[in-house]
Amino acid sequence: MAIRALMVKTEMVLFFVIMILTTCQDHQNAIGYLPPENALYTGENIEIQLSCGDILAATLTLPKNDAQKVPAVVLITGSSAHDRDNSTPGAPTTAYRPFRQIAGKLSSSGIAVLRMDDRGVGASSGGNITKMTTPERADDIKQCIDYMRNRDEIDDSRIGLLGLSEGASIAHMIASKDQSIACLVLLSGIGSKGKEIIRYQVDNGLINEKDLPDMLKRNKNLRYLSGFDPLESARHIRQPVLILHGKTDRRVAFTDAIKLEKAITSNGNRDVTVKIMPGYNHLLLKEDPEGIPTRYGNISSNKIPDEVLTMIEDWLASVYF
Repeated sequence: MAIRALMVKTEMVLFFVIMILTTCQDHQNAIGYLPPENALYTGENIEIQLSCGDILAATLTLPKNDAQKVPAVVLITGSSAHDRDNSTPGAPTTAYRPFRQIAGKLSSSGIAVLRMDDRGVGASSGGNITKMTTPERADDIKQCIDYMRNRDEIDDSRIGLLGLSEGASIAHMIASKDQSIACLVLLSGIGSKGKEIIRYQVDNGLINEKDLPDMLKRNKNLRYLSGFDPLESARHIRQPVLILHGKTDRRVAFTDAIKLEKAITSNGNRDVTVKIMPGYNHLLLKEDPEGIPTRYGNISSNKIPDEVLTMIEDWLASVYF
């Protein structure tokens, strides 16, 4: 009996070990960042060491069999913590991984793409993205741009930036002072002062007004954004710009896209394309006509529709090729 009990116990231990290993392997496969089999592009997981000593883990995707230097886009995540696919750490296997889709689409059509885990997220080490301000995040992105300029495969005269939400603000903050940036793609970007954005989110039930004083006290970046005016840098943009915004966005009003356009064109820049998309929300997903955030769970798909990816691909092709 004792021997039999020991055998049963051993089998149970082995069973749980196998289950743990299988789960870990499935988890790794689920969030792996390299291209799928038969992809038209290659991928390389890399590390970018920042001047402060922290490391950003990233994936660089490159078109296959291209003998010439290729154009590139650096992707910039939105506010709060995100991995390189612009997915949240709390939901690592979620289907909403827009930067994965964008990287696959663009690199299949001849454009290299760099995407990074935020500081302290995923495989990135050091730092804490939740304690960083927008300008501090912009400094990280500048160093990623420098990395791309030193890659032999990249045409350093054709490096653009694509940012989602706060990432859009970071993109034009950088480009306003660096005219060597080739172009900008701004997704769901803000065009109003920070206090107006906060009020808009309070009115839409995303922020409880009673909690706001404590949120401002605890959140360094929210305090910064409350006084931030995105149009100050937008007015200095001279590069080609594509602005996409969902009409049912309840985080940032779609009219902010028009404000960005007016600011950018105020300096004589006429190469600005704006697309306001009915039925799309802040995440650039299709949803119910009202776009109420509490109905996000009723969205039929958490993947960016092909029409959005094609808009980005076609516009970048018109700039780069």
